[in-house]
Amino acid sequence: MFKAAIFINILSRKVMLRARHVCLFMYFALCAYEVVAKEVRELSVVTANGPPHIIEATNGGIDLDITLAILDQMGFSTQTQFMPLTRGKMEVLSKRADVFVPTFFEKDGNGLFVSEAIIDYRPTLFTRTKQGLSIEKVSDLATKKIATFQGASGYFGSEFLSMSQSNHNYREQSSMSILPQLLIKERYDVVLLDYYIFYYFFSESELGDISQVKEHVLFDSVKAHVGFNDKELRDEFNKRLEVYRDSGAYREVIRKYLPHY
Repeated sequence: MFKAAIFINILSRKVMLRARHVCLFMYFALCAYEVVAKEVRELSVVTANGPPHIIEATNGGIDLDITLAILDQMGFSTQTQFMPLTRGKMEVLSKRADVFVPTFFEKDGNGLFVSEAIIDYRPTLFTRTKQGLSIEKVSDLATKKIATFQGASGYFGSEFLSMSQSNHNYREQSSMSILPQLLIKERYDVVLLDYYIFYYFFSESELGDISQVKEHVLFDSVKAHVGFNDKELRDEFNKRLEVYRDSGAYREVIRKYLPHY
């Protein structure tokens, strides 16, 4: 009996000691979690509405989804604000915001640090397949009825500008969303628009199969970047971006807005 009592006493102490160790482990794990939680920083992201790259109504869009996904992988929470891009840039430079997207033709300097390209905007000429048109140079547009976005005449070089001024059937529309409809309804021979914007509104307008449309590429793509006021943050973003672009997640973001992609 005496030996049994000693054994039970020893066993009870071991159980209590083990329980104490478990409690201590859980305590320190909880403390570590709380420290990490406190260290999670919220970043202010500024941008401007422009579907499908940026869609204010859903706090989404191709460019914004990619940016927020990478910042999330980096461990940041984010708050998005919508404003004109020029103002957004100033907010970041003055450190009232942390990130702005998209930005074009920018280089590092004066407190601005620019990421690698998150996507290439693709200015594309669209015609109806059944027209059988061949457009290989700007001069091929001289006699065509053309619809495009506001300000386009200033984006594609002097030859395009000259054509836009001499072609009486050249029109710039304030609403890009109607351009695919104008093409399919045969109001115009050619529509000039970013690849992603065209097919997004084509799908949204339920215009049918994309085989109706033929693409012609005369102009270089334009790289879209993310702007930061913190070099270390930008550098880490670039590392994550490289991995993300090679993942299936990147393609799925685009397919979310362009189902045929």
